[in-house]
Amino acid sequence: MLLGTIALAGGVLSGCSGSKDNQPSASGSDAGSGTASGGNIKIVRAKDPRNLPAKDMIWYKNYTKVSGININWEEIPGESASEKVNLMLSTNKLPDAFLGTLNTNMVMKYSAQNLFLPLEDYIQDMPNFSKMLEQRPEYKAQITAPDGHIYGLPYIEEMFGLVANQGILHIYKPWLDKLGLPMPTTIDEYRDTLKKFVTMDPNGNGKADEIGLAMANKDAHSGIGSFGRNANDFGQWFGLWGQADRSDSLSVDANGKVFSTATTDAYKTGVEYLHQMYMDGLIDPEFLITDGPKMQAKLTNPNVIVGSLMTFSISDVVGADRAKDYVAVPYLKGPGGEMGTRENYSEMHNPVALVLTKDAKDPKTILKWADGLYDPSWSVQTNWGPLGYQYKLNDKGVMVFDTLKDGLETYSEMRGRNTIGGNSPVAVLKDYYDKVVEYPQDAQRLLNDMKAIGFVDKHLNDPYIPNTLFYDPATSDRMAILAAQVYGVIDNNRRKWITDGGVDKDWDNYLKELDKAGWNEFIGYVQKAYSTYMSNVK
Repeated sequence: MLLGTIALAGGVLSGCSGSKDNQPSASGSDAGSGTASGGNIKIVRAKDPRNLPAKDMIWYKNYTKVSGININWEEIPGESASEKVNLMLSTNKLPDAFLGTLNTNMVMKYSAQNLFLPLEDYIQDMPNFSKMLEQRPEYKAQITAPDGHIYGLPYIEEMFGLVANQGILHIYKPWLDKLGLPMPTTIDEYRDTLKKFVTMDPNGNGKADEIGLAMANKDAHSGIGSFGRNANDFGQWFGLWGQADRSDSLSVDANGKVFSTATTDAYKTGVEYLHQMYMDGLIDPEFLITDGPKMQAKLTNPNVIVGSLMTFSISDVVGADRAKDYVAVPYLKGPGGEMGTRENYSEMHNPVALVLTKDAKDPKTILKWADGLYDPSWSVQTNWGPLGYQYKLNDKGVMVFDTLKDGLETYSEMRGRNTIGGNSPVAVLKDYYDKVVEYPQDAQRLLNDMKAIGFVDKHLNDPYIPNTLFYDPATSDRMAILAAQVYGVIDNNRRKWITDGGVDKDWDNYLKELDKAGWNEFIGYVQKAYSTYMSNVK
């Protein structure tokens, strides 16, 4: 599992000063105050089974020393968190705050009952957080509810668009070299390369067991705010014919109009081309029933059998040693364009990571505690691991990975043990890399591949529809019903057409079926929320 999971923004570093024990101060806190205050502040959080209790985590102990604020944690098991939190909300038995246990739907539902404290009037007294929002107004827009209030502080993790990556096409270079083939640059060259892979026995075992293109499509899923479908599917391929598809089959034009990417001529033409590749035996015949474990089994076969594959992170799928031989394929060109787009996914992963309730006895102290976490160094330590354990300072004052400790085998294990990670109000911005912290080592190969194919230069800054948009409870409920209908129509037809053909014959009925399922109604709700978001940005 990658140490970093996502995020996009940027920002100016707020001051990161060091103390005699190399622990940076939390801006505005009572550093060195001796006795921590705030012990009566009760915060409910969902506890990952890998976590130590928060009070025993190294980052929390260190941060408490410099913030002068202690927290009375109520930790509930992550697997039952939703049920228990909903019970607290429905019975009005509230803590001072919830950390990492709410989502936007819950906030919208219960904010109508005035259970949560609006925060916009407090932000001016939060210097770290305010500076970040000034640099990235889109994040302020994303945390603003339709009623104009801000109910939560966000979790932000920018990793040069890692989360917006749709998946990367990799090819097995030893086979190219053995057959004397160049790296393909067009979809037709790629198709010809796969034909040679499956007919010329490049693995040399005398069997026709080579797979041209492998995918774990059983893991693929679509829907509003979904992540990862196109890492295991063909969405971005349709750019070859003029318009790429995104995981939720929605995009936005230069005028801010939301439109469908699964009803275009490019989509129809691309499906037919992919069907011909499938009929030619170039696509794994099991791609629809292959999940992650089955994909790994194919890729770790003693005899290499997979010539190319679509995946999010090659190292995670094939292992570090074999991953060296699979190289990223720069975006292929086609008759109407080239592969590639970005996902509708924000690097602000959670707009309500910390939510204060109406019963918060001392909001200013809680928000002072939270604002210190938006200091660059404390954001890194809270999210990825503490200085003096996960990290050490190099001669430039940059946090770099320290040696593994406590018998743990990976930095991800160390992180899981000693941080609250993505459940916290922090912002790790791309400007921090090589100034505050080194880029996560276990994500470096993925970033290199994203740069190699052209994603970072070409698509990182594409317009997108944030998956964090707010919807009122009635709209959210209606969209859930519509989503099951419309995405069933889209996914079932795409898969059928690629394996069995018939897109030309079925196309008109497909469009009618989508309309009957509520596709246009669904897009209308997204358009309204997106337009509100954009007006808040401006």
